[in-house]
Amino acid sequence: MAVGENAVVPDPLIEGSEPVRGVERGYWRTAWYEFRHDRLAMTGLLFVSILVLAALLAPLVAPYEVNQQLASGLTAAGNPKPPGGQFLLGTDSLGRDELTRLMYGARVSLVVGLGSALIGGVLGLAIGGVAGLFGGWGEKLLMRLADVILSFPILLLATAVLAVSSPSVISISIIVGVGFAAYLARVVYSQVVTLRERDFVLAARTAGVRRGWILVRHIVPHVMPSVIVFSTLGVATAIQLEAALSYVGLGIHPPTPSWGNMIADGQTYLTTDVWLVLLPGLAIMFAMLGFSLVGDGMRDALDPTLERSVQVHLGGIG
Repeated sequence: MAVGENAVVPDPLIEGSEPVRGVERGYWRTAWYEFRHDRLAMTGLLFVSILVLAALLAPLVAPYEVNQQLASGLTAAGNPKPPGGQFLLGTDSLGRDELTRLMYGARVSLVVGLGSALIGGVLGLAIGGVAGLFGGWGEKLLMRLADVILSFPILLLATAVLAVSSPSVISISIIVGVGFAAYLARVVYSQVVTLRERDFVLAARTAGVRRGWILVRHIVPHVMPSVIVFSTLGVATAIQLEAALSYVGLGIHPPTPSWGNMIADGQTYLTTDVWLVLLPGLAIMFAMLGFSLVGDGMRDALDPTLERSVQVHLGGIG
């Protein structure tokens, strides 16, 4: 039986969906469908959303000022108060509310994580794209520079730089971002070297299109899914690195709250007031888990090797 031009067909990608008129499900729409049906990815997105809300709303919903030392925040013996009652998550050794400091610490972790991922994503895309498409001496110079940076563990590199400079959220974001950019540049470079031999790139070069425009218009859209995935996963790594640097005293310094320096301050009370170490440790774990699950879900959803554009245009088929 012939299927007419205005035939109505069900969407084959959605079980039980209502019939829709013939359309072609695009790459990004299909990727979003697969992502939001990935339970682990959505769980990670929930964790990330809670982190973002805690960071953004901290000045509005935090019960106390971030560095406010409360007279009622210590026991009669001068020890931190345990969770419960007036202080939902207890207090620290100076009588400051732990919940408030955790929320403000989320702001530091989020800024460092997203900032370093943004810096690394932009630099890595630029370095890998230019080196892969243009070739020549520029390719060798940029890739050798990336190799030099990759030869140092990022934590060791950050420790060396911060030891002779003034640590801040911006400086930590830049250092971690540069280290991440070297890694991402290698990923982008390998993809661009393959893409530059594809027919659509060769056709554009034959037509006289400038290589800079080829990079922006034809190459970047193809490598952008990889950049997005690796940048998302890089946020989790950046949060861990910032906490490690703050823990050893080379990151964010007190009294500015950071999950890393909160653990360092609370380790003295590890045997008596374990929540001072446990709570910021759990915050770091859930933040890393959230971004890792989101990154894994995006990797699966954006995998270009999967068939994800399904045509349901049936008009004219007999």
